Amino acid sequence: MAGKDEANMPPDNRIMPLSDEDLPPSYRLGGIAYFGYRLAVTAKLFDRKFMEVLKAHSTLTLPQWRCLAQLGLAEPGTVRSLAEGAVVDRAEVSRALARLIAQGIVQRHDNEGDQRSPHFSLTPEGRALYDRLRKPVSQFIGSLVSQVDKDDIDAADRVLWTLSKGCID
Repeated sequence: MAGKDEANMPPDNRIMPLSDEDLPPSYRLGGIAYFGYRLAVTAKLFDRKFMEVLKAHSTLTLPQWRCLAQLGLAEPGTVRSLAEGAVVDRAEVSRALARLIAQGIVQRHDNEGDQRSPHFSLTPEGRALYDRLRKPVSQFIGSLVSQVDKDDIDAADRVLWTLSKGCID
C-alpha cells in the first residue's frame, strides 16, 4: 500500500517504495536531496545497534572493536593504517589501542623501518576475543541482510563504494 503523500509527490521524490507505514518523514519526503541525510541516519542507527551487540558480548567500545576487527583480518597494523581503515582520526585509534594494550588484547611491536610508527597485533587473548565476537557480529549482520535480496545487497555495495570513492576524491 502506497503512502498517502505519494500522489502529490513528483516522481523524482519517490526514491523507495512507500509501502511501510512506519517510514519516518525523512524517508518519504525530500527526494535525492535527502539521500545523504538518510544515509547518515542509517549509519547512526547501525552503530547504535552494533554497540548493543558489543555490549552484550564484551566490554569493547566501538573504536576498540574497529581496531580489533582490522587486526583480526590483517596483522600487523599501525595507528595510521588502522585509522585509515576505519576512516577515523589517529587520536581515536591511539586511545582505543592504549585500552586494548592495557587489557592484554593487543601488543605493540617496534617498527624497525620507522620508530615513530610501531606495529600492533593481537595477543592470543585478543585473537580468542575476536574469534568469539565474530559469531554474534555475523548473526547481527545476517539478521539485517536476510531481509534483503542478494541482488539488492550487491547493488547497495556498488552504491556505497561509489559514494565512498566520491568522498575520497
